[in-house]
Amino acid sequence: MPRKFIFPILVLILAVLACSIQGAPLTPPPPEVPTDTSTPPTPSDTPLTPAPPVITDTPSGPAPAPGGITLDMLRNGTYHAPYYDRTITLVNGSYASGSYTVMMMSAYGFGDLNGDGKQDAAIILAENDGGSGNFESLVAVVDQGGAPHQESARELGDRVVISAVDISSGVIHLNMIVTGPSDPMCCPSLPEKQNYWLIGSTLWLMRLNSTIGGTERIINVDSPGIWSTVTNPFTVAGSLTVLPFENTLAYHVYLLDGTVVNEGSLIVTPAGGTSATFSHVFNLSAAGITDWVIIQFVDTSAADGSIIALGSVIMRAQ
Repeated sequence: MPRKFIFPILVLILAVLACSIQGAPLTPPPPEVPTDTSTPPTPSDTPLTPAPPVITDTPSGPAPAPGGITLDMLRNGTYHAPYYDRTITLVNGSYASGSYTVMMMSAYGFGDLNGDGKQDAAIILAENDGGSGNFESLVAVVDQGGAPHQESARELGDRVVISAVDISSGVIHLNMIVTGPSDPMCCPSLPEKQNYWLIGSTLWLMRLNSTIGGTERIINVDSPGIWSTVTNPFTVAGSLTVLPFENTLAYHVYLLDGTVVNEGSLIVTPAGGTSATFSHVFNLSAAGITDWVIIQFVDTSAADGSIIALGSVIMRAQ
């Protein structure tokens, strides 16, 4: 081929290659790997995930926290002590200002309280202001950025004995000895189990069993199930291990902010021996309630009006 044709042919070949490269589709870049591996946010219409059970088991005792907040952090944390309405900072588990003292008791528990996958804690604070009273409170402490943060507290009573604190399935279990109707304040003798749920930023007492005369008094709510949705009117049914005084239970219906929207009493049906069943129809439509509610059934002592058994259910009424 004559040399004078070589250069034009090379130019033509290069032009064709450039056009083909320019028109070829580009390979899409690989998707970015997400850097946020946190738990998905809880839906706004669900108060707590996962839903804790109602039934209490024997507490297994405190377990070490695998990372996050530690026992040392709890023993040197800042808390609002509810009985005397004071904010204090513990040093090695204690605080003192004049006659006023606060102690973190030896019973505590670790576990996830709010469903975020982090280890939270439940501790007991005892307040004293120079007298014979020793006022104890349950404090729910959540992991907030790796540091302990008091989310809620509930007063437990004067000179109660807390033998065990345990968190399992989002529920705080307390084993206690409390003052019975005939006990002097110095010497409680009534065995009691209490269950608390952290719903939103509030600790709710959801279950209380006491043992009187060797028999544990228990109120079970059998239907509807917890976290279920019901349509007004709806029926709540359950059972008791011991007949209440005059065969009567009290009930209270709460919004999750603590507002009482309905209350009253009902007559239980003996079911053989000392046990009983109950059933009650609720209609919250007249009050315009179409949201989550907590319904509690309470057996109170005829001697002093204290609670000797309590059972609860949380549901959404519509």
